[in-house]
Amino acid sequence: MNYFGSYRALLGSAVAALAAAIEIYNKPNFRYREECSVILLVNAWELALKACLSRKRIRIFYKKKRNQPYRTLSLNDALNKAREHFPSSIDYEATRENLKQLTEYRDTFVHFYNKKGLGLLLYALGRTCITNLSDFICDVFERDLSEEIALSLQPLGLAPPIDPVQFLSVTPEDEETPDHVREYTRRLRELVVDLNARGHDTDRLLTVFRVGLESTKKVSAADLVFGIKASGGEEPPVVVERRVDPDKSHPYRESDIIASSTDPDRKGMEPVVGGRSLTQYPFRAIGYHFGVRSNPKWCWRDRRGALTLYSAEYIRFLKQLTPGDVESAIQAWRSR
Repeated sequence: MNYFGSYRALLGSAVAALAAAIEIYNKPNFRYREECSVILLVNAWELALKACLSRKRIRIFYKKKRNQPYRTLSLNDALNKAREHFPSSIDYEATRENLKQLTEYRDTFVHFYNKKGLGLLLYALGRTCITNLSDFICDVFERDLSEEIALSLQPLGLAPPIDPVQFLSVTPEDEETPDHVREYTRRLRELVVDLNARGHDTDRLLTVFRVGLESTKKVSAADLVFGIKASGGEEPPVVVERRVDPDKSHPYRESDIIASSTDPDRKGMEPVVGGRSLTQYPFRAIGYHFGVRSNPKWCWRDRRGALTLYSAEYIRFLKQLTPGDVESAIQAWRSR
């Protein structure tokens, strides 16, 4: 009996479940699509976590009970065991709470799928779940899923965009909102406030809604960024996001930075890391060791996880690294 399983098979199943969740959700005429997608997303995470444990040679089966079949770890137990192996660039607490909310919906609220508003909240949780899983697989297994599948849930339907201020407010305007929906959103709001107060990355819990507006006078296009506050304005914002144009603030791709280490004239940058030419392996090791992806001053990632860009400030940081710093990063990457 192999108590560790095959991490390659587990990872392959996780990616397949993720692809199926996205494909089902994006079907315009598929009843029960949200419920099916949530089930598959949770399953994809469970398989990916077990793949991580399997790769680390950590047992993924419970101790066998007499006259009962072998059982693999539950999602919660797999999460707990994988905590010490979680990438530093991904906030563990916020990611766990995102999964907890989706799992609660799967286990308890599935029969309320047709209630107005709750499906839109699940869309926000689901998009974040996909981004988290994509980042987890990229960091743990060095596999970029954006090159294999489209990591995007389409906001289907002809209804106007949801107003998160109204939906997550303490006293929703819709007095007909069922009690279970009110309770679900209240706990989610409190959870976001708690995570924010403890310094966790709330973007790993819930995707911020954006409404794109274009001036009728063709002056410019802009994004409205919503902050969610409790009634009375006495509580701190639930979601805070800064306006940013990544084309200006974070203009460099990974390939640009790597190429610049051998071509000093590329985009006006100089050789980095003491003149040492970079390849993908040390570049990603540096990113892992110094938590680059979690630092918005250095790194910007789109909501689908398909595009990662870096700032000039990060270029300056790289130039200051010594060969010893790079070697330490590589050792840390190898011992993950």
